[in-house]
Amino acid sequence: MIQRIQSLWLLLSATCAGITWLVPTFAGNAADGSTKIFSVRESVVLLFLIAFIAVCSFVNIFFFQNRKRQKSIIIATSIATIGFIAAQFFIVKEFKSTFQIPQGNWEISAILPIFILLFQVFAFIGIRKDEKLLSSADRMR
Repeated sequence: MIQRIQSLWLLLSATCAGITWLVPTFAGNAADGSTKIFSVRESVVLLFLIAFIAVCSFVNIFFFQNRKRQKSIIIATSIATIGFIAAQFFIVKEFKSTFQIPQGNWEISAILPIFILLFQVFAFIGIRKDEKLLSSADRMR
């Protein structure tokens, strides 16, 4: 199970999702001079999406005997990750306008969803390689 490279990619994807949950996404100075920090935990939509991504990525490791199911779960979590990236951008934009933040800094948590998506693509490629290897072994019999 863990010897397969796609299991490691899925574990990295789940780990990045967990870090995204814990680390702030955006920080900036408001018009009144106070520092405002936005985290994924402040938005129900983002919180639900990142929890879904983390749980699906982790649980998907244990479906190693059913590669078709693994691929469909990876596609679903990839779509959720793309939705998370878009929602994160628009919610932070709304956060900036609410607190009148002219400039701010995107934190590490804003970049991690891109790595989540990348790790999911690598896992999908690994599963396809497994399928090709097994089909070639079946032809040899």
